[in-house]
Parts: sequence; C-alpha cells; structure tokens
Amino acid sequence: MALAKLYFLPLAVFVLLPGTFIITYVISILHRDVEVDFPYISDTGTYVPESCIFGQLLNIVACLIGATVYVRYKHVEHYCQNHLAIESTRVLRLNLVGLFLGLAAAFGTSLVANFQETAVIIVHMIGATMAFGLGMIYAWLQTVMSFYMYPLMNTKTMAGIRLFLSIVNTVCFIICIFCEVDKLINVATPISLKYFHGKDKTKWYPKDGVIFLTEEMGISSSGDIYRCDDNLEVASPQSSGIVEPAYSREVISSVCSTTSQVIFQ
Repeated sequence: MALAKLYFLPLAVFVLLPGTFIITYVISILHRDVEVDFPYISDTGTYVPESCIFGQLLNIVACLIGATVYVRYKHVEHYCQNHLAIESTRVLRLNLVGLFLGLAAAFGTSLVANFQETAVIIVHMIGATMAFGLGMIYAWLQTVMSFYMYPLMNTKTMAGIRLFLSIVNTVCFIICIFCEVDKLINVATPISLKYFHGKDKTKWYPKDGVIFLTEEMGISSSGDIYRCDDNLEVASPQSSGIVEPAYSREVISSVCSTTSQVIFQ
C-alpha cells in the first residue's frame, strides 16, 4: 500500500532540497551569473534560466514539506488517541500548533521560490524568515513532543538527536539573523547591502564595499582603494607599504568611523 511508504516524503525533501541548490548553483556558474566562491543560495536562483528551475523545484519541495508536516501531525494524533495519559493532552496541543507552524514554514519556502531577491526583496526575506524561523520553532516542538512520547512513540536516542539538531538549527538561525538583519523597521535590511557600492549585488568584489586588511600595526601595502559608506576613498601608500598607527587611526576614524572597525594591537 502507498500509505505504508510515507517515509518517502521526508526522504524526498532531504534529497530534493539540496539537489535544487546544487543544480541552480552549477547552472549559475556556467552562465557566469554568480561567482564560484560561496554565493548566496538566493543569488543562484535569481536569473533565467536557473530562476525557473529554482522556483519550480522549491515549489515541489514546499508541497512535500507540507505533506510531511501533515503526516507527522496525524501520526502524533494517532498516538494521543491510543495513549490515555496526562501527557497526551499536552502533546495534542503542541501537535496542533506544530501543524500550523509547519504549514506556514512550507508556505514561506514557496514565497522564497516565487519572489526573487532582485525582484521583490521584502517578500523574499519574509518568506525566508518564515521558512527558517518557523521551521526552527517547529523542530523544537517536535523535540519536546519526542520527550513526552518516550518510550512508546520513539526512543530516548531519537529524542536526543532531535534535541541536538534543534540546537544546531537555532545557532545557525541566530548567526544568520545577526549577519543579515540591520534594521527591523525595514523588515530585513542586510548589513552588507548597506555598505555595497557596486552595480551587481550577486557579484561582490573588494572594490564594492569596505574592506580593511590589517597586518599587525599597519594596513596592507597592496595599494588598493577601499570605499566607505559616504563614497570617500582611502588608498594605502604604495611606497612604504605601512601606515603608521597614529595616521591610520586618524584616517579611519574621520572617514570610515561608521562603516568598519580596525583593531590595533
């Protein structure tokens, strides 16, 4: 029976989601739409034809995620109906909340697929927050329920694995938030975009933003030009190759005090 092989749903998500990113990454590189070195996933799904593949496959993934969430909901519900205990009422409530959060996370995945970052950045970021943020909360709910349902529904080892994955998920999400979000009033304004001065946001070069290379007490002698938020430029001397600490402090504090931080020993 088909219902006896429902475990293929989460397995399909596990395979298709990273497969989507790999496929669009390869196509983006071949079309030279992004740089080879670690582009944003959203960058690899921005331009045609990879954007079409990115959107189609992520929509399929969103449907699979929604189906997986619903099957998990019915699975836990069946447990509560056959296990008369105090924990059953708590698990049933958490299970219902998890259903709505999981479906919302799946919908957020679909938003990410259909609203490219270069087209509608606000909707794209809202979808990403729903997918990753609500997905993280959903993982924690499943972890808590696993401990409640031990040992009839799952082993303690399984509950421990879910706890570990939830912690990793949370740490990664917090790092992402701190790196990407600048002003909550603008929904989601990436810090990097605030200091970006290039023409193509999917291709970043040293000249497009603030980059200070320090070596002990001075700045790199490459002679490169470093741009600041107010479009002023600071060039390191090519003759000596070293900027004296007092001079470098003065230049950086007066020109780029709000856009970068240089540490002097």
